[in-house]
Amino acid sequence: MAGPLLHTETLRLGEAEITRIADSESVAWPLPALFAAADDAMLAEAAPLLPPGHLDTAARTIGLSFNLCLIRTPDFTALIDAGIGAGKERPSRPAWHRRESPLLETLAALGVVPDGVDIVVNTHLHADHVGWNTRRENGRWAPSFPRARYVIPRVELDHLAARQAADPATPALHGAYADSILPVIEAGLVEPADPPCTIAPGLLLHPAPGHSPGQVVVRLETAAGAFVVLADAVHVTLQLARPELTSNFCANPAQAVATRRALLEQLSTEGALVMAYHFPPPSFGQVERHGEGWRLRPVVAERREGS
Repeated sequence: MAGPLLHTETLRLGEAEITRIADSESVAWPLPALFAAADDAMLAEAAPLLPPGHLDTAARTIGLSFNLCLIRTPDFTALIDAGIGAGKERPSRPAWHRRESPLLETLAALGVVPDGVDIVVNTHLHADHVGWNTRRENGRWAPSFPRARYVIPRVELDHLAARQAADPATPALHGAYADSILPVIEAGLVEPADPPCTIAPGLLLHPAPGHSPGQVVVRLETAAGAFVVLADAVHVTLQLARPELTSNFCANPAQAVATRRALLEQLSTEGALVMAYHFPPPSFGQVERHGEGWRLRPVVAERREGS
């Protein structure tokens, strides 16, 4: 086994069980590497609105996690996004290079085997969201979840394929296109999605472009309420307080801001539960209006420490 089990948090919503699995948790990320426009005045204003531990104004770091979301209902078992992965060649990202991660062992401890996953959703095709699409098997990269439908926005697939074709000598996505996306395409498991669409009972994809051309957010609708996986439409809680702040990794900053504002307004109005891919714990909450922006009201979930 590749080290201790990963940390998880679980909550129930009606008949659904929702679990956050931290492929990497609470990494202190230098703010300038994420937000070029974050100045001291902005941080001082926003810090009191954020959950403790999310922002260190003295060190100028912000907490980032890399959170897969496991959704289990009577109808399906789904993984939303696929983390950094394990054993991948990522020399341009040293923290991700040939790393180990006990994701499969953590899923097993939760009662989920690879053949038991029905759906894998890649909300967008960035390297830190697709790594566990595949695992090393007999010297090659094979689908980690061989019975799953890999649902990926068609815009993302087309954009990345065109990018790789235009510059075949440069590995796309730090190598993730070759080792984490092509193998599931070649296995015939990829289902291109054209949002807005329903991909399983109560499980919907909605367009959320800006961070990438075809990013989606994932919405689960239950009799007890709605739950939304925000993907990277909101990277960190700082962007709730300052929604105009865009990450250095956003393809279209103006579009990313418009998407974020519209999404946050909707979520704060309806009171849906949310989880974002990069929120450190507490990772579940509800978005509520606060002044000119928003903030997260955390929702307590059952936390399980890695063993």
